Amino acid sequence: MRIKIKARRFKLILASLLKGPRWTVCQLCKKRTFYYKEGALLRENKRCIRCGSIPRWRAMFDALETIAPNWQQLAIHESAPFGALSEKLAQKCRNYTPTHYFPDVEPGSMERGIRNENLEKQTFPDEQFDIVITQDVLEHVADPQSVFKEIARTLKPGGKHFFSIPRDPSKPTEPRVKFRGDEIVHLKPPEYHGNPYAPAGLLVITDWGDDICELILQWAGTKTEMSPFSDDHDVTETRPAVEVFISHKD
Repeated sequence: MRIKIKARRFKLILASLLKGPRWTVCQLCKKRTFYYKEGALLRENKRCIRCGSIPRWRAMFDALETIAPNWQQLAIHESAPFGALSEKLAQKCRNYTPTHYFPDVEPGSMERGIRNENLEKQTFPDEQFDIVITQDVLEHVADPQSVFKEIARTLKPGGKHFFSIPRDPSKPTEPRVKFRGDEIVHLKPPEYHGNPYAPAGLLVITDWGDDICELILQWAGTKTEMSPFSDDHDVTETRPAVEVFISHKD
């Protein structure tokens, strides 16, 4: 499977070279590069030939570097890390804590080399982190209100939650499922997103919409704003699909 993926990417990169790529500097790896498309969903598929980053990872790092330029010295918690950005945080941040959620494992323990944490009920003490990062995680949590409260609890005063999330800004937030005890009742056709620890993918539980900032303020008391993406490559094409939100704890 990996050989097939590498062969396909090689063909896409070669096609881009033959067309005459637009060279730029990747915001994440800081190297001269060009981006090639693997599919129509630009926030996921416009990859750097150097580090393999996609637009939403570059957008996240752009926001982090702009708002917290001293991020390498800060205490950062990232839930469900994956990809080039997470690798850079692990390499460069001296106090980086990655976590993943394994339902059948004791909370706070280590599993497969990573700490097990349920975002809805974390084992971390109050005011532990300067920054919390979640990348396309919050559409999968069963109780988003508890998650935002817990993130606010674990942030230090002045701390920030950086997150990306797929959403439709033309609609209000809507649940895709409801829970009856342990039973999941689907309100819409089931949709799954890929996950390195879940071969079958993760169920999308919430379709987020235009009211996300108001909901977070109501649930957790943190003010949230959207950071602009300053990529110098095809901004007009990428901007509608790439959003990074920052919640601020007073």
